[in-house]
Formats: sequence, C-alpha cells, structure tokens
Amino acid sequence: MKKIYYPLEGLLALYLGFEWIQTNNILAPIITHGIYSTVILGHGLWKIHDHRRRLQQRIQQLKSEERYSK
Repeated sequence: MKKIYYPLEGLLALYLGFEWIQTNNILAPIITHGIYSTVILGHGLWKIHDHRRRLQQRIQQLKSEERYSK
C-alpha cells in the first residue's frame, strides 16, 4: 500500500499548493486534504474490518471441521 499512497501524497501536496494559489484561501486545500484523508482512512478501516471478519469465519470453519473429524 505504501507504494501506492506515497506518490498520491506527493501529487495531493502539489494539487493543494495549486489550489491554494488559485483560490488564495488556505481553507480550500485544508478541506480537500480532510476529504482525502477521510477517504483513505475509511478505506483502511474497512479493509481491517473485512480481514478480521474473514479471519473469524475461517476460525469458525476450522473449529466446525475439527468437531466433525472427531
């Protein structure tokens, strides 16, 4: 994931600089960065939740297979 997000962070910083220059308003790039960070964080949390859910399903499957094999 680092390979993807590090270049995106650089491009975002460049875009935010241009946005600041164009609007002459620091609030616009701050809001843009907040939205970007929320999307990235939300995606990361969703992936963590999904991995945890799949791990729990796998554990339950292994437990049930163990019961049936006895």
